[in-house]
Amino acid sequence: MRSLGTFGAALREASPDTEKDTFDFCGEQFEVQNRIPPMLMLQLGAAASGKVEEMEGMAAIWEAMRCSLTAPAVDGQEPDATEFQRFYKLALANCVELPELMRLALALFESQAGRPTEQQPALPDGPLPTSTSSSTLSSTHPALQGMTPVDRVLAG
Repeated sequence: MRSLGTFGAALREASPDTEKDTFDFCGEQFEVQNRIPPMLMLQLGAAASGKVEEMEGMAAIWEAMRCSLTAPAVDGQEPDATEFQRFYKLALANCVELPELMRLALALFESQAGRPTEQQPALPDGPLPTSTSSSTLSSTHPALQGMTPVDRVLAG
């Protein structure tokens, strides 16, 4: 067999001089601590375009939040999850709804992918409509508006 090459050899490090993104959540400000790994960004894109099951998409959202709010390990110490733990407790205490968490995860995704972000319109109160035939994060979901499905991007 012929080798296709060596991939993933270099770990990308964030520049310490780069200004960190922030966001407000339930009246508190959070500073983005780390980047979402590119492979996870692909999984979020697959979830937004309905290419993966709903539970896998929600797991990607969880992991995007955890990665973004956990400071990387420094000098052999463990990563610092203080910001993520504070975020998690605040989300629980305020019973933050899934669409709001999804909008935040996608804003983090867009910010780190270099896509322009904009304030999304407020979601209506009450439960979101669901379809019994769909088990994916539909691209028609309000939190996913503005995302381009992967098949359209690949088609040009």
